[in-house]
Amino acid sequence: MQNLKLVTVGDGAVGKSCLLISYSTNSFPSEYVPTVFDNYSANVMVDGKPVNLALWDTAGQEDYDRLRPLSYPATDVFFLCFSIESRASFENVPTKWIPEIRHYCPDTPIVMVACKIDLRHTSSRDLVTYEEGAKVAKDCGMRYKETSALTQEGLKDCFDTAIREALCTTKKKTKKFGFSFGGKKRVPLPPDMPPAGKAPWIEIETSRFAEDWMAMHESPVHADVTFVLSGQHNLDGHKIVLCSASKYFRRVFGMMSSNKSAQLKQIEALSNFTLEDLNAGLVQGIAAVYDKDTSTEDNKGQNHHHTMVELSADIKPKTFVRVLEFLYSGVPRLTNDEDEIDQDELADVMRVADIFKLPRLTEICQNCLSEQEFLNPSIGTFLNDETGQKMKELYFNNPEMADVAFRVEGRTIYAHKVVLSARCKVMAAMFGGHFVEGQATLSEVDIPATSAECFLALLEYLYTDHSPIEEIDVVGLVVLSDEYGQKRLINLCELYVTKEVDKSVTKNIEKADIDVIGLLHTSQNYNAEQLSCWCLHFISTNYTAFQNRAEFSLLKGDNKTYIEENQWPPVSYLREVEEYEQKWNPKGDKCSIM
Repeated sequence: MQNLKLVTVGDGAVGKSCLLISYSTNSFPSEYVPTVFDNYSANVMVDGKPVNLALWDTAGQEDYDRLRPLSYPATDVFFLCFSIESRASFENVPTKWIPEIRHYCPDTPIVMVACKIDLRHTSSRDLVTYEEGAKVAKDCGMRYKETSALTQEGLKDCFDTAIREALCTTKKKTKKFGFSFGGKKRVPLPPDMPPAGKAPWIEIETSRFAEDWMAMHESPVHADVTFVLSGQHNLDGHKIVLCSASKYFRRVFGMMSSNKSAQLKQIEALSNFTLEDLNAGLVQGIAAVYDKDTSTEDNKGQNHHHTMVELSADIKPKTFVRVLEFLYSGVPRLTNDEDEIDQDELADVMRVADIFKLPRLTEICQNCLSEQEFLNPSIGTFLNDETGQKMKELYFNNPEMADVAFRVEGRTIYAHKVVLSARCKVMAAMFGGHFVEGQATLSEVDIPATSAECFLALLEYLYTDHSPIEEIDVVGLVVLSDEYGQKRLINLCELYVTKEVDKSVTKNIEKADIDVIGLLHTSQNYNAEQLSCWCLHFISTNYTAFQNRAEFSLLKGDNKTYIEENQWPPVSYLREVEEYEQKWNPKGDKCSIM
């Protein structure tokens, strides 16, 4: 088997690592890609010849200009990568990268590789065209290939071309390359650079949106609607969930989108059921609708009336519980304690689903009948996302329906106790009746030491399971999420921060604006454990760049010990390089491949 070494070079964040990972694992790395040197390998067959291809990844940042060439000895072919969305990376091909490669490896073939070509179908930015890339490659005597690590378009052809270029090179690697200084003497290869450790993955906690709302259904607090079945069974519920999850119940309770124009609201109002129709038996499934006596409560002008809904006599309590489970969590519990399905009960659920215009509930039941219930969790996830978005549209920061008013930075932000209590244990305690905030119909709460934007982002997460992390101070949101016990939101922030750090250091780590050491301290103070581990790894792996930053002196105690013990490149390797240069390059000349 032929052994070949392929080294990728190019600016930071152009897609070098994704290119290698996608090719060697047949999958796109959707989470985090390390920015420092790493190695992969692949056994492939090209033109009937088996090849063991060693794939060497390098960092493009200026901080590694001294260390990067130590990966070049014995290279059989180079990938010189640029991103079609980065003109700067394209312009650096002839001005920076070709001179560097030709200095160290004048006879090694180079394949110029355009990365991220899938963006041509989705981006309107000024992208590098095929013609531009091909011209530069031709002018510099290189082969030119275009690839997408995401879609794998052009990927196999690109690597096959590189392998053929390496195999056809007249100067075969029948012996190891050495270095020469000024072409005067042959010297041994420099010390082997040890691989950098893998960056820790940021794991996102599984969503609890469905579980939180199912728990609220089973133990309802702050209910504003009661369903009466068979004249004796009462089931409490929440209009905010029913209206967000069901168009039918929006028509029952007269709920209209708050962000629509007056004309659209008038049109929408015409589709709502009238109180007369609801109480005259003209709406299938409903026998009567009326307000519960709340005359003793101080409603402070808010729309807080408690509604009683008598359901038709043909709707069984057990069946309607399944309907509520579906509306609250996306998937009802259709099996008994023995994990068996009652066919008659399932048929009745489907009948009632038709009454309340719930086609997805019917689909879930049909999947159970056809032994395809494995499809139902995906349906539930989709429905929960839809419910969250509708809840945001109808209720988020809407004063007309709110029973909580937060004061943040002089602004009033409106919310709903049932959402806060269902999704946040800290808020549940606040509005549970033991605190004064839980006793008033419209609770007013001061929120100090945070911004209105961060607090709105936290609330949006509670309502929708999503948050506009990229639009706000994400570190401030980490602090706020820790205060309110939102571990999954912290995870989402951690992942976003690592991506932002990666983007900010594409050119230079030592001079980058972002303060990773400050992020380390914040993450440790506010229980962002994964971000803390990631920062420790990032600082350790880029030790030579960070030791020249002003904030490096702020590292103390365990942090300093860990970073010094895990620094990369390790002290032993740097010492070997220094001894190598002193012995074989006493004049400080640049070395080149023989």
